[in-house]
Amino acid sequence: MQASGGTADKAGSGISLRTFLVGMILLASVPIALLMSYQVLAGAMEEERRLHGRLQQASRAAAHLVNRELAASAEALKLLAREDGLRRDAPAVLQRMVREDGALYPGWHSIYLVDAQGQVLFDSAPGARGPEPGPRAAALPSVRQVAAVDGKSYTLIEVRAAMQGTPARVLGVRIATDHWLRLLQISLPPEAADDVVLADPGHDVIVRRSRPAGAGSYSAWSPIPLAGWSAGAVLRSEPVVAAQRRAVLAALGTAGGCLLVGVTLALLAARRVTTPLRLLAEGKTAAEGEGGDGIREITLLRAALLAAQEQDRESHERLQIKADEFEALFNGSPVALAVAQDTRCEEVLHNAAMTRLLAPRDLQAGGSRVLRRGRELPPDQQPLQHAARSGEPVAATELEIRLGEQRSVFVLAQAVPLRDAAGRPRGAISAYMDITERKLAEARLLSADQRLHEKQHLIDLAQEAGRVGFFHYQFDSDVLAWTPGQAKLFGLDDGHNDSTLGDWERRIEPQDRAGVEAALRDMLRRRTEKQTIECRVLPGGTAARWLSTRVLMTYAADGRPLQLIGVTMDVTDQKEVERERAALVEREQAARREAEAASRAKDEFLAMLGHELRNPLSAISSAAEVLNRSDPQAEVSGRARTIIGRQTRHLAHMVDDLLDVSRVISGKVLLSRSRVDLEALVRRVSTTLEVTGALRQHELKLDLQPACIDADTTRIEQVINNLLTNALKYTPAGGHIAVELRREDTQAVLRVRDDGFGIPPELLPRIFDLFVQGERTLDRRGGGLGIGLTLVRRLVELQGGRIEVASSSAGSVFELRFPALDQAAAEPAPARGAASGHPCRVAVIEDNDDALQALQSLLELDGHDVVTAVDGIAGLDAVLQQRPDVAVVDIGLPGLTGFEVARRSRAAGYTGRMIALSGYGLEQDIGQALEAGFDAHLVKPVDAAELRRLLAEA
Repeated sequence: MQASGGTADKAGSGISLRTFLVGMILLASVPIALLMSYQVLAGAMEEERRLHGRLQQASRAAAHLVNRELAASAEALKLLAREDGLRRDAPAVLQRMVREDGALYPGWHSIYLVDAQGQVLFDSAPGARGPEPGPRAAALPSVRQVAAVDGKSYTLIEVRAAMQGTPARVLGVRIATDHWLRLLQISLPPEAADDVVLADPGHDVIVRRSRPAGAGSYSAWSPIPLAGWSAGAVLRSEPVVAAQRRAVLAALGTAGGCLLVGVTLALLAARRVTTPLRLLAEGKTAAEGEGGDGIREITLLRAALLAAQEQDRESHERLQIKADEFEALFNGSPVALAVAQDTRCEEVLHNAAMTRLLAPRDLQAGGSRVLRRGRELPPDQQPLQHAARSGEPVAATELEIRLGEQRSVFVLAQAVPLRDAAGRPRGAISAYMDITERKLAEARLLSADQRLHEKQHLIDLAQEAGRVGFFHYQFDSDVLAWTPGQAKLFGLDDGHNDSTLGDWERRIEPQDRAGVEAALRDMLRRRTEKQTIECRVLPGGTAARWLSTRVLMTYAADGRPLQLIGVTMDVTDQKEVERERAALVEREQAARREAEAASRAKDEFLAMLGHELRNPLSAISSAAEVLNRSDPQAEVSGRARTIIGRQTRHLAHMVDDLLDVSRVISGKVLLSRSRVDLEALVRRVSTTLEVTGALRQHELKLDLQPACIDADTTRIEQVINNLLTNALKYTPAGGHIAVELRREDTQAVLRVRDDGFGIPPELLPRIFDLFVQGERTLDRRGGGLGIGLTLVRRLVELQGGRIEVASSSAGSVFELRFPALDQAAAEPAPARGAASGHPCRVAVIEDNDDALQALQSLLELDGHDVVTAVDGIAGLDAVLQQRPDVAVVDIGLPGLTGFEVARRSRAAGYTGRMIALSGYGLEQDIGQALEAGFDAHLVKPVDAAELRRLLAEA
């Protein structure tokens, strides 16, 4: 009874169920209320972060738009400043641009130009406040904000403009501030922000999309790098704060209501439960209590307690049966078992098998040692002791137990801890399995395997050194065994041992796979035993390797294939040597063919050049003989002089063509590109051909439309002249030639048609190659070196054009295409009048007697006083002593070169006009002459008209 009273006293010292339930409700409700409040606050803060992020995004977008607009305007100003016309006459060009194009660029209000001292040279809006006098900003382009007299404000963008022959000037534009407002209104939607503001570096507002949002607002600012401004996005904070306040109040009200309802329900539930539980604790039924209502759950609890007592009794009986069964199993088990009754293993039970295996008394007495991996284990680290002490199971572990000096026992030991009701270790059980015989067998197998691996290693080294591999294939099982050397040849790792014949074939290059399969099928069909197969493989994605495989096939008595044995060698090096040898032979043969072709082309060209040179030289020689034997005033003498002039020009034209094609092919030709009116140019070339009599046997029809291109006028004229001359050469007398000029979309198209014999099909692909000509008559009327069309194509392509040719028996059509320029009024070219001037005193310095006498006679016939010299020293003395008006000096002089004569003459103070004569006409030759002090450069043979023009300018 006293014990029961003590129990009741202990039970009465706890808290009541009512207090417990109310406390649980409070513990459950208060954290929820706090969590709700925290979530509401976190949501408000997250909403505020989203607002800031949206404002930051809007400010960045506004800054990006304004900065991009400023950068675009600055770039447009830079491009305008680099215009060639602006460099020459900036105010006039700007005035014309403003008159024709208005603001020149979208958003520009006006444009102005100031000099280095800040003086205004041009202003399309002189009434607006803009360029201030004085030096400009050192770093251009610059952006700044100014206020105008009329109340408007402008943004000024200025860049440096380099002008021809003057110091650098500043080109600027004004952009009205309203432009930024329109840009912000169009580019940023109203929902992005309530207001968008642009501010200058002093935080003064440049423009804003709407009125100020009030005292409370959120804002975000982003820099505009090019101008140093800032772009801000503003949002009113009053609606956001009001929404947050309402959410917090609603959360607090909800939490308070839930807490009140929970406490009320807890009190009611506690009242219903406490009385029946008290009666159950006192051992009474609900009917015996005072005012107690029976509760079904408590009644069920009493019944459950009685049933649990019955089950506990039955479980105890079953547990006793299990213990008896375990004891029988423990004693009769063939596995050595040991059970420790305590954590220190002071009380250990062993079964009979353990006694037979290890003689435990000797083991406990220390007469034996326990080793793991050759190292002795202390007693506390042995499986049974470790599991009992630590409470951790010990996995199966191999141990060696040395029983004195007589024998060793190898065991597989494992242990598991035994635990009490609280889960603490109270002992352990271990099992030992004798594996002595297995360990001895493993040792024997390991020794044999090691010897086998040593032998295999030697074989693998031999395979790797010789790049050799072996394989063995069984037809019945479809198993292909690889050696490591074979796997390495196919780019596989050493662990790849078995596969199928199909796997082997799939690793062969697709180009060689069909041949390998055909060779194997042929062996099976012919019952061939030995065969050598060569193929390529891609080991590991590297370059292809050549493999040579010698296979041996064995067959059954009925002819069925049994196995395939093979040895594979890497023969890539041999194949590479063979390929290089074949390539070397092929290159040698190709080089021989090219050399023979080049030799034939050289011989043909020299023969053709000799023929072309002999024709004009023969005519010149005959005409000179006529002049020697006839009266200079006779008509036959006039015709002879005309022949000499015409054939001389023909020789000069051939030399110029050779020099031109050399410059064009080597890429050294210099182009002076400008606006070219193709219609006027075609008419000029046709007029020249008509005046020279080239069209007297043909009919030329022109069908021209206006078209302009960006090109070198001289080179395009050369192209058109070559095409027309070519058409005249290959069109019989009485034939027709048509020139058509069209503007097609964005291209200018020029077509030259003839109704000649056409170009042979085998010649058409090579018609633009050097020294290629169509079939000509034996007399080669009209001459030519076969370089005209080569020049045409190269000159057209250098100027961005394209040339195509089509030909048939009805004639040929050459078509030129160039990017067309917009039609505009062409500026008239300055008319060249005939060279005229007064007689001069001229010094001619030339070491070639014939050239000297001819040039002297030409000048004297024009009324000039001529002084001559035949070497550089005498020529320099004549120039310095007689001080002629003009000195015509050959470059290649003995004694002193023409360059040295010019340098020394200029150094001695000679100021007359100096003209260089040379057989070289490249750009570097002309530049070298001008650098030496010459005023002009003439290429031999001298053009009399050009010489007269230069003398007239003296």
